[in-house]
Amino acid sequence: MAFPYIASSSFDTGTNGEWDSEADTGSLLDFPHYTTLAALPDAPAPYRGAYCMRITPGDTNDHTLTEGDLNIADGSTAWVRFALYVSKDFAATADDIFNIYEWQSAGAVVEAVISLQITATTDVVEIAAADGTEASSGWTYLSKGMWHVIEGMLTVSTGSAGILDLYVDGARVQNLTSQDHAGAITDGIFGTQGTLSTTNAGYLLFDEFAFDDTRLAITHRFDTSRLITKSSFLFMGPGRIDNIKLLDGGSGDVIMELYDTDVYSSSLTPKWRDRTSSNNTNVDAADVPVDFARGCLVILSGTLPGAILKIGRAAGWGSDGVIRSYAARRVGAPGGI
Repeated sequence: MAFPYIASSSFDTGTNGEWDSEADTGSLLDFPHYTTLAALPDAPAPYRGAYCMRITPGDTNDHTLTEGDLNIADGSTAWVRFALYVSKDFAATADDIFNIYEWQSAGAVVEAVISLQITATTDVVEIAAADGTEASSGWTYLSKGMWHVIEGMLTVSTGSAGILDLYVDGARVQNLTSQDHAGAITDGIFGTQGTLSTTNAGYLLFDEFAFDDTRLAITHRFDTSRLITKSSFLFMGPGRIDNIKLLDGGSGDVIMELYDTDVYSSSLTPKWRDRTSSNNTNVDAADVPVDFARGCLVILSGTLPGAILKIGRAAGWGSDGVIRSYAARRVGAPGGI
C-alpha cells in the first residue's frame, strides 16, 4: 500500500484540480457546496466535507475527469473506491446503460468498466462491472436517495488471467475471471460516459475517490477519528478538534494548516499550523484542542502528507439532517451564524 494512497480526491477545493483533465461539453458537471445541495429537496450533504462532484444528465456527451496516475501494470492489481449517490428523482424515458468508471489502456482502449443501468418503466437503477465497453449482465439493485460506497478491483492480464471484482457497500457482488486485456492500464476515467439524452431527470453525486494497490477501508461518513490524506473539510459550523497527529511518508516536509471556514479559498489566514521535520516521523501536535466558529478546513502540503484528527464536537456534522439544518441557519459573513 502506498502512503497514504497512490491517488485520491476529496473534491473539497470545489474544483477538478486533483485530476489531469475534465471533459464537460454542455456543462453538466460541477462541484456544489453543501449549502447548494441543502437548498434542493431531499438532497444529501456531500459524503464527506463541504463539496462533492455532481453530474446532471440530459445529453449524450461525456462528463468525466481523467487521471494518468490511476495506472496498473500488466500482471498487477489495483483498487478504486468512491462514494455514489443517485437522487430520488433520477429518471429516464428510455432504457439506458452508461459507464461511471473506465479503466483504459494506451490509445483510450476501454479494458474494463463500472456501469449503471436505468429501466425507463420503473426508473430502477442497477450497477455492474464488465470487461469491455459497457456492462450487459450481472446487475445489482442500487437504492436511490442514499450514499453507497463502490469498489472495483482489477488485475490486469494480457494472458487471459485477469480478474475484475465489484463491491457495493462492502459486499462483493461480482467476480469476473479469465479476463484478457490489450495492455497495461494507463488512465482512469471517472464520470458519466455514453448516456442517452432521454436520461434527463435528477442527478448523480460522487465523492471520496481513492486508488491504491491494496483494498481500501470503507470510509464511514461520520467517524470522529479521521485520516486525512488530501486537503479536506473536517466539519462545517462551530466545532472543536481534540487531537492531531501529523503523518510523514518519508520526505520530512509535511505541513498542515487548519482554517476556520466552510468555504474553500486560497487567501485565508490559518488558525493553526504545524509540520514534520524528519523522514517517516509521526508528530503528536501541541496546542490542542482547537476551536472553530465557521468550520474546519484542513490544508495538507508536502511530498507524502497525512494526518489523523479527532473531532470533539461539531454543529454542522453527524447526519444529513443536521448538516441541512445548519446550512439553512448559516449566514454569509465570516464567523456568523
